[in-house]
Amino acid sequence: MPRHAKPPRLWLRTTNKVWYIKHGAERISTGCAEHDVERATRALESYLAAQYQPPGAGRADQITIADTLIVYLQERLDRLKGQAKARSEIARLNAFMGERPVADIRGGLCRDYARHRGTEAGARRDLETLRAAVRYYHAEYGLSVLPTITLPGKSLPRERYLTRKEAATLIRAARATDKCDHLVRLILIGIYTGTRLSAMLNLQWRANTMGGWVDLDTGIMHRKASGERVSHNKRKTPVRIPARLMRFLRAWKKADQGLPYVIHYRGAPIVKPHKAFRTIRAAAGLGEDVTPHVLRHTRGTWLAQAGVPSGQAAASLGLTEQEYERTYLHNDPSFQGAAADAY
Repeated sequence: MPRHAKPPRLWLRTTNKVWYIKHGAERISTGCAEHDVERATRALESYLAAQYQPPGAGRADQITIADTLIVYLQERLDRLKGQAKARSEIARLNAFMGERPVADIRGGLCRDYARHRGTEAGARRDLETLRAAVRYYHAEYGLSVLPTITLPGKSLPRERYLTRKEAATLIRAARATDKCDHLVRLILIGIYTGTRLSAMLNLQWRANTMGGWVDLDTGIMHRKASGERVSHNKRKTPVRIPARLMRFLRAWKKADQGLPYVIHYRGAPIVKPHKAFRTIRAAAGLGEDVTPHVLRHTRGTWLAQAGVPSGQAAASLGLTEQEYERTYLHNDPSFQGAAADAY
């Protein structure tokens, strides 16, 4: 039986580093540069909606990997959280293996993808999305064989955290560096609450449907938008605001004079603070291992060092007690003093 035509897929032209939609002999420019994967994927979605209908049930050697990814994009993605991240994952998978049949999914192909991806943690997340797409396709349309997708091992818990001296140096660098003083809010909220980066950037001064909000009357930071559903591994539990942070928050709200976002740049919400963060990191003399996520890790480690009961510490970070102990209790044995001298 002849194979059906290859489905449309994203293709990065190496000469100009622009994403194209490759469909048969056609090459349709998305106008998106290499780094703009999300917008390129949206262009592919629009093209698919107008031009392409994935096949239904069939043999795993006749259905391509791109077919399963396309169905997942069209039918499932709008019900998921983290859609931008999922689009990027699907674009990478599609570019690497989209034209291959589902029957080719074996351990070797997964390992090849992990080497191509360059990071086991990133490859694992991408391949988890591939697994979800293939399973969804099989459940909805049927496949003759459901392949096993081999995932790289889970990465070890992050060990880098800031000392109090390093944290103070980073804050001073943010205050002193041109166009970077807005990161002072990011650093202080991250260190004092351990809130994930995306949730911090979406924080507003009032309850809303776009992100969390800060209630200065009750002293509670709500990290989840009104009515928002979150995945089990990305909990957004409320957290009591520490007294030291409360003083800063009251001053910031007064200075903002009605601006909606807690962390902003001249009134505008911040989408990606990484470039500015790299600038202040260099100014503070810190290494590349200091990223915005290290702020959350710093909070967890400091809680462990202070001997805060695991249940309370885990709840404040939106983790299970087991996750908290696995991630943070190994970091600095100095907090084990009471146990060491208990005999």
